[in-house]
Amino acid sequence: MPATPARSRFATLRLVAILFVAGWLVRSFAVGGMGIHDGAMLPQLRPGDALLVAKWPYGWSRYGLIGGAPLFKGRWWSRDPVRGDVVMIRDVRPNGSRNVVMRVIGLPGDRVAMRAGTVTLDGRPLPRIRIGDVLIPIRPGTPCRVVRHEGRECRYRRFTETMPDGTSHAVFDSAPGPSDDFTARTVPPATLFLLGDNRDDSIDSRIDPDAGGLGMVPTDRLLGRATILPWSTDRSARLTSPKSWWTTIQWSRIGLGVD
Repeated sequence: MPATPARSRFATLRLVAILFVAGWLVRSFAVGGMGIHDGAMLPQLRPGDALLVAKWPYGWSRYGLIGGAPLFKGRWWSRDPVRGDVVMIRDVRPNGSRNVVMRVIGLPGDRVAMRAGTVTLDGRPLPRIRIGDVLIPIRPGTPCRVVRHEGRECRYRRFTETMPDGTSHAVFDSAPGPSDDFTARTVPPATLFLLGDNRDDSIDSRIDPDAGGLGMVPTDRLLGRATILPWSTDRSARLTSPKSWWTTIQWSRIGLGVD
């Protein structure tokens, strides 16, 4: 028998509902994403990058559910990240609803300090080696606030920083300032100490939430681990110039992994 208009509408609504629920489940429990809008995680992540985030490595909390549905408290199948992981968290500041990407430096029980830009864990400085300067083009989100201009680029001092397990990553540290020093504190239970890789231009765990920073971040705000860049532009595209939609794509960054 031919389908009646009412049956056709019901089938369409059912398909839409199934697709909506499937999308909600995937984005809440498997893979999330966000755009990078500032230079806090230079040199690895740049404004204009799109980032995919795996949501299963550390378990799940209600903050990772699309829409923030309060279906449960605490974390399901909670696992701590590894020092050095790049993670996405839900903003801890008052009325904060955006997501933030930072690097895990301290786990619960670690005693963290900084002196002249060098991070110390449990009294041992993390090895840091100067590996040469980097020129980054001036774009929205990278305005050379703390480094000098060279034409249309910013010059940053780059270092490798090595974690206790031997893994290393690149950081920028170009200008002396108050954020280069942090009095030793022990990371409380169920919290994390996070830093941006661009140490001179990052609002992170060195600054208390009352002063606009992140402070020690509760683990229930942990949303997932950064994995790959599926897309990137230099953010200079203009709506009135279709040609710029193509020419501003940063092809060399698409597909890069995050470590």
